[in-house]
Formats: sequence, structure tokens, C-alpha cells
Amino acid sequence: MERVYKEHVKIDHESLKNFYTQRAVEKVSVDVDAPVVLCADKDKSKIEAWTSFEIEHRLPLLSLDDNSNVLEVGCGTGRISKYITSVADTYVGVDYVKEFIDLIQSREDIAKKDETHFIHSSIQDLTNGKVEFPFKGRFNRFIISGGVLMYINDDEVKAALNKLVERFDDECIIYLSEPIALQERLTLNKFYSENLESEYSAIYRTEKEYNDIFSVLYKSGFELKVSEEFFYEDIKNQKETKQWIFILQRSKK
Repeated sequence: MERVYKEHVKIDHESLKNFYTQRAVEKVSVDVDAPVVLCADKDKSKIEAWTSFEIEHRLPLLSLDDNSNVLEVGCGTGRISKYITSVADTYVGVDYVKEFIDLIQSREDIAKKDETHFIHSSIQDLTNGKVEFPFKGRFNRFIISGGVLMYINDDEVKAALNKLVERFDDECIIYLSEPIALQERLTLNKFYSENLESEYSAIYRTEKEYNDIFSVLYKSGFELKVSEEFFYEDIKNQKETKQWIFILQRSKK
């Protein structure tokens, strides 16, 4: 219904849940590893190009090893998870679409160790105590790949990060891949997207707005190491938005 610039409007959670539940079925028919933003694009070369680029050029920024305790929010069907679980010591993948969690748990091509866990939860419920963490230690890697914060209103994002930072180790790397607005904040609220062939809600914040949101991380010792366009050659080709990557890191003093 709405395409709103600059103004801060709250998006509807239920319409998002419906969108993703519908996408859970479509993803399998297109490609189980398709980023949701490409599900309506039947060109599989784009899907493969996205993941190949991320594995080669972006995931190395996480410096994953067998001492990594990883929390991935928005793990989906495991597009990136399968490159992490086999390496990391501990992995907790979270997604608020149950169909995605059911699918990722059934995949035989994703390594599952004793300390590999998949949780059906929103980031809000996970951080406000409604859902329990299966790992009691601290995470030294935090990942969002492809976009999660864009589906959460500002106050909820800040509240979640305030809680999450308590679960991060003294030495920790944060990897956030989110679409951002290039010029000014853009909110889609129950907006019919021809590309996605569906009603869709999302918040495209500017780089500056994300920096403001990260203030809680900066206060706890994190430094922004990378803030740049995600792709070297844009796969999505959007006019008003770009896929972006933020890498934040905290080290022992």
C-alpha cells in the first residue's frame, strides 16, 4: 500500500511472516539456497553468483576457525550456514520462519555437530528471553547475511542489539549484510512488489542511520572496520538501494 520516504513508519510483522511462509515453498522450487530477494528471479546464475561472491570475497572477513562460536540470525534454509557449521566449534542458527528451520534441519549437505543448533524464533523473542539460547557461553562471531534488520522496526533493532551485546565475547566479529537506501530512508509497508510478485514490507535505512543504530556496539568497544557496497558488480541492480556490508570488531585491550 505504502512507499514512504524519510518518515519513520512502523512496518507490519504479520504481513512479513505471511510473505516468508509463502516464500518457504517457493524457495525449494526455485533453489533451496536462493536469497529471498532473488526468489522471483528465475535466472539461477544470479543465485549462484551471489553465494559464490560471498563465499570468496566476504565470508573470509569473519576469520572463521575451530574456535569460533557463531550466532547466525536469519539463517533461512542454510545458504551460508553450510559453509560455517563444518568449520566452527559452536553454531546457533535462528530464523522466525518454522518452515525454513524444518528444511535446514533435514538437509544432509549441512554438517551438524553436537554443538550445531537451529532455533525457530524471531530475534526479538530470542533477545527478550522468550526463547532460550542452547549455548550458554559467549559468541565470538555474529552473522546476518542478506538482510534481517530491514524487517524490524527501529526500537526493536536497538533493543535486540542492547541484549545481544551482552552475549558477545570480549573478542568478537560482527558480519552484517543488509540492503540500504542510497539517498534517503525508504519504507515499504504492505507494498506490492512486482519483482517479488507479492505484498512486501521492509525498511531501507541509510548508512548513517545504521551507524546511529550501532551506537550501542560502539559504546561496548566495537569498531567499524568495513562499510561498503556488498558486491563489486551489483547483482540486484536496484536504483534506490544497494546491498551493503558492515563488519564490526571488538578486541581485548
